[in-house]
Amino acid sequence: MKKNYLIVFLLVATELIGFGLLIPILPQISHQFTNNGLLLGILLSSYSFAQFIAAPILGKLSDEYGRKPILIFSKIGTILSYIILAGANSYSVILLSRLLDGFTGGNIAVARAYLTDITPQEKRSKAMAIIGVAFGTGFIFGPAIGSICYSLSNNFKIAGIVGASFSALSLLLTTSLLKETENKTIKNKTSILKNLKKLSFSSLNLLGLSLIGMMLFSAFESSFSIFTEFKFNFTSKQNSILFLIVGIAAFFIQGSFTKFSIKSIKKAIFIAFLCIGTSLILSSINNSLILSLSPLIFLIFGIAILNTHIPAELANQSENKGFILGIYESINSIARILGPLLFLSLLYNSIDKMYLILGITALVSMVLSQIIFFSTKHSR
Repeated sequence: MKKNYLIVFLLVATELIGFGLLIPILPQISHQFTNNGLLLGILLSSYSFAQFIAAPILGKLSDEYGRKPILIFSKIGTILSYIILAGANSYSVILLSRLLDGFTGGNIAVARAYLTDITPQEKRSKAMAIIGVAFGTGFIFGPAIGSICYSLSNNFKIAGIVGASFSALSLLLTTSLLKETENKTIKNKTSILKNLKKLSFSSLNLLGLSLIGMMLFSAFESSFSIFTEFKFNFTSKQNSILFLIVGIAAFFIQGSFTKFSIKSIKKAIFIAFLCIGTSLILSSINNSLILSLSPLIFLIFGIAILNTHIPAELANQSENKGFILGIYESINSIARILGPLLFLSLLYNSIDKMYLILGITALVSMVLSQIIFFSTKHSR
């Protein structure tokens, strides 16, 4: 059993290292092909938009045909996207590569479904933490490797080759070492629309809370370097070091959830939004560097709770685990688009106020989740 957990961790981590290496270089190199802010915004959000559409479809297919075939399909698509990116010489080709990677990139949802298949119900939140640790690994080492690729070349060639290599390694691990789960298919192959109609009130509430949490976090994440530059005059080098520290902290915090979990989903949601809201408000109102940045540890802790307990609870409530976790990933993808778009467009020139509003929104969500969202018989 532990071998399967390790394999899933490695295949997701290698995939995310490949994805993470594009973070520092995609905007910089793309400027060579377009100076249009709208086109650049479309490019940067294209991957998440494509995943928003594809994740539920691939998750549902994994319910019907097994996890392993869909993981293999996803990884082949990712390899092709990096190969296209390596030879990209125009904006449209870059956009094509990002859309292809997004449309075939259902491996995270399917990997989550695989973990729920091999994990007892009461331990699933711990299993979800493995995905979180893989994310931490990818976003620590990926951008560092990407920066090296950018220093060696001012195009996508090296980054594309490196990304394809990591994805090929992930594909090799999947095909050679990963065994299909026993309950790999569901005989009742209903349509996506019918599956959506079958979602319980509790599942819809959890998906809504995940949408809010990820919107808040993505708004914070996309504006953090602006916040530190505005408030503490940080340089890009200082921000890079700070992001590395935050990434390492997230890695260890996510790792801690492989050892324990909060039994009550109601309590988990309460603690998560309390941590997120309090940390953002404290960061906003404090002018001291230490007092402003240290509370962000609680923000990471809160997001880690949401990212482990919500998908675990969703899987517990549905027979179609791949489908419901695909919807979960889809919701998170659209949140990564809406969060920065909504909050940054309204409050770009008032980052301090934005963090205060983000924090208040989190606390309001905390209260509503207890009063409304968990007031039904579906609550646990």
